[in-house]
Amino acid sequence: MTEETTLRLRLQTVAAYRELRRNVQKSGRENIIFALVMAGIAYFLHTNGAVFGSLIFYAVLIVGELLVGLIKWALPSAECMILDGFILLAFAGYNFWLQFERLQGGGQPGTSGIFFGLLMLYFAFGRFKTYATLRRLFAERPAPEHIAWFDDLVRDILTSDPHADQLALDLPTTPHWRVKLLGSTAFFVANNGGSVWVVGPDDFVLVREKHDRGGGRRKALLRIYGDAYPEFTLDDVSWANYARWMDEFAAPHPA
Repeated sequence: MTEETTLRLRLQTVAAYRELRRNVQKSGRENIIFALVMAGIAYFLHTNGAVFGSLIFYAVLIVGELLVGLIKWALPSAECMILDGFILLAFAGYNFWLQFERLQGGGQPGTSGIFFGLLMLYFAFGRFKTYATLRRLFAERPAPEHIAWFDDLVRDILTSDPHADQLALDLPTTPHWRVKLLGSTAFFVANNGGSVWVVGPDDFVLVREKHDRGGGRRKALLRIYGDAYPEFTLDDVSWANYARWMDEFAAPHPA
């Protein structure tokens, strides 16, 4: 494995962890929604004469959900999966405890209570399993300064204009990719700033039809690691930037 390939793999790891952090941050909205659901349940229990202890428990869960959502927004990381898991585990445990209390009192456990308890338990273990997977995938976490550097790079790529920057490409396929050609490495950034690919000249293929349809635009196709993207219209400027880069780092460049 060459030094350039090793560097790309490290950069792709930074990109992947950055995307994970973005997804964790977005998932904080789910905590807010779940907190509202629990608030609705607590209100229903209150209007039906629930004991004070139950209301306190729901209040603690609601505050916990809101705190987890805040942590996800401010300090997104893989560990947020554990926090989610503990909240869900507490909710499942409380449901099972209620059914046990009902059984002890000579009644029958509620089907809905058992169902929701099992459902929350399933979700909780799913969060713990996800965290274990993430720990294996990101045994070495990118440093905060590396994430910050990558964020700056993404912002630069998204604002680059191929007409003014010969290292930039604009590929309006789906998703819409903005590309920066730095050395022998191409950085593909989705137009929303989320997904990022860090690839070499042999890892992607860009082909364009030979005949001009007018206006300096022709139909083109893109493949990254063998995956094809929908056909799109590519202008002469982006194509010229790509061909120039391929002339330098891959021979022969596409016709």
